[in-house]
Amino acid sequence: MSVKDEEVVIDKKVVNPSMSCPDMFSWKLFVDVLRQAWWINWASDEQTWPQEPFKLCEGANPGPDCCLPGIPNNPGYDDPDTPALHCPYFPGDHKAIAALQGKPRKLGRPIGAHAVFLGRGGLATGLAVLLAKPGEPEPGRVIRQEVGEITVRNKEMFDYIFQNDLYNAQGIAKVFERNKGNLANNAPYQATNEAGALSKIDLPIAAIMIKSNWLFHQFAKDMGLTDDPAAPYIKKNMTTTIGNKEYTGEHWLMSFHISTKDIPQWVWTTFEHVNNPGRCDFTGCNDSYGYASSDARPNGTVNNFTAPHVRNDGLQASSVIFDLGKPYSSGPISRGLSSVFKAMSIGTTSQTSMEPLPTDTGWLSYRLKGAQVNFTNAMGRATRLGNSITEGGFMTTSSCITCHARASVAASGDKDNPLSSPLGVFLYDELSEVGYSQSAKGIPDKDWFHGSGGNPSLRALQTDFMWGMPFFAKPLVTPK
Repeated sequence: MSVKDEEVVIDKKVVNPSMSCPDMFSWKLFVDVLRQAWWINWASDEQTWPQEPFKLCEGANPGPDCCLPGIPNNPGYDDPDTPALHCPYFPGDHKAIAALQGKPRKLGRPIGAHAVFLGRGGLATGLAVLLAKPGEPEPGRVIRQEVGEITVRNKEMFDYIFQNDLYNAQGIAKVFERNKGNLANNAPYQATNEAGALSKIDLPIAAIMIKSNWLFHQFAKDMGLTDDPAAPYIKKNMTTTIGNKEYTGEHWLMSFHISTKDIPQWVWTTFEHVNNPGRCDFTGCNDSYGYASSDARPNGTVNNFTAPHVRNDGLQASSVIFDLGKPYSSGPISRGLSSVFKAMSIGTTSQTSMEPLPTDTGWLSYRLKGAQVNFTNAMGRATRLGNSITEGGFMTTSSCITCHARASVAASGDKDNPLSSPLGVFLYDELSEVGYSQSAKGIPDKDWFHGSGGNPSLRALQTDFMWGMPFFAKPLVTPK
């Protein structure tokens, strides 16, 4: 991997880098999305799926009661506080970056499937005290109670959703009905998938989505976290709402996922701040390209894997068990990644404002946790990938690719609530040893999506690995 004409390029001998070199490809994504300033330019869930959506305009005729892709003045766009109330809104299309800087971006709460909230005030004792108590959850699960979360999508992904009427519940339900009708009447033939008449949801290859977790600086200090000058956090002025109270100001970027449609089942990769407590617990951390492991390894072994910390349980018939919540050091950056960072001016200067820039040194504080491109490895073992914060509590079963394969919708037949979500993130008959629900892993089950009794039937229409649709799509409203 190298830089040519201010673009990160991969040697042509590597025909499919996302599959052949997923760790290197992850770092390419890291650099590419920084250059696009995803934290300010890309559309959030609420900007992609409006709360009170108007219908899609017919043809190329804009109007006060409908939404037309690609124009600067859809209904509501002139409202600086809620420009996406009625129509999808892509921030990078409408304002210069300079005009956006300094305006707090509102953070959502992590979806209920990932966390149960304790409420503000329960964590002031700090992580060190909390984790000293037997049976307490791992630190990532604790931090997750307090973070604000934002998922953003790039322009290619946003445009596909807007142009194909997938920003509202009725538009998505129509795709389900077309797929269901074709299965009943035309199987084994697949219906054509045309703009304006989709029979399946198939996002473009250039689609990228990023889920990020930000922690209000005072919450971080209450937990005993510090902003290490040698490994600073990326900081942004944002707003987290907990209950009826808003916390606006400096937020620290704790972790983020990047997902891209470079392969049909997507590339899944996740990054964490190097000082996140317990970041390599349970599954370890794996990076064969960017940063070496600092583990003391046997001679003749490679330096890509950081093993989880372990200890002796101290019992008479003793066993080795996980030693949770400790920090993990990092080995040095590779020459390849260092040269790319230098050529692209990543991490060259200290952050000087609450609006991040690609040049901020804080970006050098993040480490690749791992990448995932298959449901199983070549020997049939289920692959796993999880972030200690985003997937806190179910790290041992977390599989981004399997979880998102379950992202799906069904048409309910209810005109006021036309969409239902038949599948969830968790399999509720499987619990961890401390009682947390666990997620699906390995190869998806065909019976999640289709009934096989008598005639084939559609139970759940996959939304192309995208949970946003079943969670955020709202029914159309009639303009007042």
